[in-house]
Amino acid sequence: MNNRVGFAPLLFLFGARIAAQSFVELTDGRNTTNPFASVFLIEAGAIGTLASPEEITRGLEDEFSWDGRAYFRDEAFGSRRGTLEAYAGRDGIFAGYTDGKLVGDATMTRFEVRAQPWQFYRDGFYVDDELRPNGFYDGSSYEGYVGFGRDQQGLYIEFGPFYKTLEFKESRLTPQTFTIPEDYDAYGGRLYLEQNTVQMDRRRGMPRDGYALTIIGEREWNDSQGEFGSQGVFETKLPSAVWRVRGRLEWYLPGSDSAIWEIYAHGGWQDELDRVENTQGQRPLGDQWADAQLRLRLHLGRTMTLTPFFQGQYSHVANQLGTSATTDFFLGGGVESYLHFSETLSMHAWYSYLDNENRPSIEVDNDVHGQQMFYLGMVLHFAVKRR
Repeated sequence: MNNRVGFAPLLFLFGARIAAQSFVELTDGRNTTNPFASVFLIEAGAIGTLASPEEITRGLEDEFSWDGRAYFRDEAFGSRRGTLEAYAGRDGIFAGYTDGKLVGDATMTRFEVRAQPWQFYRDGFYVDDELRPNGFYDGSSYEGYVGFGRDQQGLYIEFGPFYKTLEFKESRLTPQTFTIPEDYDAYGGRLYLEQNTVQMDRRRGMPRDGYALTIIGEREWNDSQGEFGSQGVFETKLPSAVWRVRGRLEWYLPGSDSAIWEIYAHGGWQDELDRVENTQGQRPLGDQWADAQLRLRLHLGRTMTLTPFFQGQYSHVANQLGTSATTDFFLGGGVESYLHFSETLSMHAWYSYLDNENRPSIEVDNDVHGQQMFYLGMVLHFAVKRR
């Protein structure tokens, strides 16, 4: 009976780490630390934006929408007992299977399918931190990837080919003077380098110390045809081959038993002619970009976490004519909280402000965004099995 009472609060706090799972974490991370051998999680709630000023023609609106995600993980899937992961959310859909015995010789084989059906491209430029559009449009991407990786004295190295299809369409924000790209297919190779020293707090099931750093390099070829952009002002053709480098960092520094400093950073450097990738609205715009958060996770008893954070972003974006680029910095902050009611039910809430007008859309069928974002939802987790 005493073991059962002590174990329940432990599971409550496990939900916070899993609920933070995202499309980017699954596609850019390789072997992230996870307290579960199996788990199924569903989260649903309401998300909103506040924009200043509110300009519907640029997608800046005061609006509410529904939001949610689902995540599944099983480290003993099928007769081969590989690891199966699946995720679906507003930011994308992912399914992956990892098998350490298919090739042998300590080689990890990874099969992944990735989809982002609700992409929003914001082809624009900054003037005094105001995002002015050349043309905003919608799109989607679908990708298959096969990777082969090995651990080399603490450094995980993985390489594999990928193939993807990109589709584009006009939106309510696309001006008549802007030509959107034609649909195209692309293929290439991707290299991952990852080092992970994260240590878990076994009482809470959450990261306490260490870091996970991943560096990703890509070379991509495509069959894109035709020019796109502002007609007669800034029209370009996508080069047949482009390169990309990006990185992702999670770093945990214990301040005390109930206070953990967290540093989350994500950034990239891409071919300056890669105009499609450089205008994705899910992250900072530009051929050089960075997004970082400094967070302080506070454990308030056994049933609540409160995490205030400071956020900064950097964008290197082409000007209206494409003849030069501007360097822009943006600052903001917010707070995130979990309240755990039982082993299966938790409440998740957050608020954030960033003085960058380029923020993720809160809807999947319309590009709606604002400098202020807030969320309130409930988390259900089932079939939990600790390692």
